[in-house]
Amino acid sequence: MLDQVKQIHPHVFTSPAELDALVLEPKWLFAKMARSVLRAKPAEFRLAVAVRGCDERAVVELVKRSQIDRERLLTIGYACGAEQAKACLCSRPYPEKLEAGEAVAGVDPFADGRCIKCYGCRNSCPICVCVPCKLEDDVWVERGVIPAEMVSFHLIRAFHLSDTCVACGACQEACPVGIPLMTLQLSMRAALKKDYNYEAGLDADRRSPVLFDFIKEPRPGQNVPDWVDSTGKKP
Repeated sequence: MLDQVKQIHPHVFTSPAELDALVLEPKWLFAKMARSVLRAKPAEFRLAVAVRGCDERAVVELVKRSQIDRERLLTIGYACGAEQAKACLCSRPYPEKLEAGEAVAGVDPFADGRCIKCYGCRNSCPICVCVPCKLEDDVWVERGVIPAEMVSFHLIRAFHLSDTCVACGACQEACPVGIPLMTLQLSMRAALKKDYNYEAGLDADRRSPVLFDFIKEPRPGQNVPDWVDSTGKKP
């Protein structure tokens, strides 16, 4: 990248004298830019690009898809620092071929240990009324284990409420460690609105389009799940 009066932007350097203006921070991804440059230049043109680990991996995939001619591209490997790796949840913040920077250990993207499994999200939710609760079932969620497993705890809860969440935000407000719980819920509300023109809590005479499939058109041999009716009585 070119540092020109602190206005950093991508730049194709064409002479060694220009390299004094080269900067490698902040992070800027170059794989797709390299593809565009090579496509715009004649076949004899060659390009060298300073790449981070993710850039190098992107180049590998673009080469596989015949989007970049590897013979025309020289990659100069640059390692990200620990702070950048953490910001990107990157488990491999360095390229295979490293020329600059020091390779640091990556982070486990699934090791967000904030959740203390306090059940504040479940307890504060006006819709979480199922008895028994799947989040207390050892088959789905291992009790006594902290932090909670992301898939078996937060995603089960999110999908269970996918067609009933009324977007009150109580779960997120109750979370003592600041997990953005509404992100999934609002995404699923948007999907139901787009695909079914359905919004939970706004039409008292219309049942969920998700539950309709279970109740009106069950698959052969498929039983209606217990959680269809939270009162414990199946329709």
